[in-house]
Amino acid sequence: MKYADLGIGWSGLYVASKVVYALEGRLGVTGGPVVSPESYLAYGPGEVALAQWGNAGAGALVMVVLLAGRFRVRGPWAYGMLLGAHGLCAAVAAAGGVGMLGGALLTDRGGALFGGYCAVWAALLLLATRDLRQRHRLTTMRRV
Repeated sequence: MKYADLGIGWSGLYVASKVVYALEGRLGVTGGPVVSPESYLAYGPGEVALAQWGNAGAGALVMVVLLAGRFRVRGPWAYGMLLGAHGLCAAVAAAGGVGMLGGALLTDRGGALFGGYCAVWAALLLLATRDLRQRHRLTTMRRV
């Protein structure tokens, strides 16, 4: 199975979690740090759900980027934009992993499970990006 396919599935778990949180009007993430009741005070009516729907949309966007990478891309601009989007998604997942794992190790807030999830997510995204680059090189070499 290709890394992009694994990344799409892994991203889908995040999206599903965020949809559940949005429907329940809860802050946080599955396996993340415990959210204090005071955190809800910063949000107005319906804003917690809206924020979680936005997070679900961001996860769905990662899935779209990975899916787009499964298709043959023509032109240097299209390839560059797709490669950049892959890299950006991987960087955000890596930052989430480092932040969550670091916070869990250095404080008592928790979130190590989601930090580990993000670390795996980042690895899958990096491997999918590597595959995209290799496929592009092979396609370019065949045209020459």
